[in-house]
Amino acid sequence: MTPAAPNASILVVQGTEATQLKAAALAEMCGAPAAEALGPHVPAHAWRLRGATRREGVAAWCDAHRLDHAWIPEGRRFADLRLLAMDMDSTLISIECIDEIGGFINKKDEIAAITSQAMRGEINYAQSLRSRVALLAGLDEEVLEDVYDEKLRLSPGAEALVAACKNHGIKVILVSSGFTLFTERLKARLGLDDTLSNVLEIDNGKLTGRILGTIVDGDAKAAKFRHMA
Repeated sequence: MTPAAPNASILVVQGTEATQLKAAALAEMCGAPAAEALGPHVPAHAWRLRGATRREGVAAWCDAHRLDHAWIPEGRRFADLRLLAMDMDSTLISIECIDEIGGFINKKDEIAAITSQAMRGEINYAQSLRSRVALLAGLDEEVLEDVYDEKLRLSPGAEALVAACKNHGIKVILVSSGFTLFTERLKARLGLDDTLSNVLEIDNGKLTGRILGTIVDGDAKAAKFRHMA
């Protein structure tokens, strides 16, 4: 086996298209001795390349082959971590909750279009959230329950990740620009340590189209992370 280069790192890649053939190609590209499968407990295909050298083109190659990747320093242990903070929509779970809520009143496409604009940085996030929530005015609060029960699904590997964190004493928090009904239920379901999210105003069982309090944005998420750390 070829010894690792002095500046070598660990490259982890995963994705539904992370085949052994692609992992082997990456290993050759990065000078890693081999690609190690992370095990059957990981729902998505995942590989660890020890002794990999950072090379230009790796990120572009992974993007082109629909693979997530991360560089990890040699010697870093999972147990060394103290806190994991994650987003909710399209991260811990596979849906955008507000889009699915809009689907119950035939406004999913309209809301999703505003979501996409915000994600591309074309409009201010707080403004985009207020605009989307305003479209939900008059909706029965029971629809939130329906979305949770019928639409919400955890992302592949989410439960395994949270369980591993618990086993190593790592705190897990959910910091989301989504809504408390979903974050609090996920907290109870997965045993999360804390959550931060937006509160929808509800009057007589119906959404008013407004958010109570300060909107949770990137700055609020960062502040929560620093507080918990």
